[in-house]
Amino acid sequence: MEKEYIAAFSSFYKAAYAQDILEEAGIKVRLAKLPQELMRSCSTGIYIKAGDIHQARSVLQARQIDIRGIYAVDDLGKGRKSYKKIM
Repeated sequence: MEKEYIAAFSSFYKAAYAQDILEEAGIKVRLAKLPQELMRSCSTGIYIKAGDIHQARSVLQARQIDIRGIYAVDDLGKGRKSYKKIM
């Protein structure tokens, strides 16, 4: 079963590069604005649909792309979501 994750980066350029690298590896991703509670120095991240987030993490590590954090997205219903930092 695929789950949604959000990866946050320190800059838009790192997020855009990570998107390209993950798409080349066949991982479903989209570049989008981060939720308000996850914004820090950069407001753009990548949303990842994957059964195993470790594959995406391994691809990014192999290319030495630093991630500020990876968060699991849980749907609480009625348009509310929660975010749990997992890496």
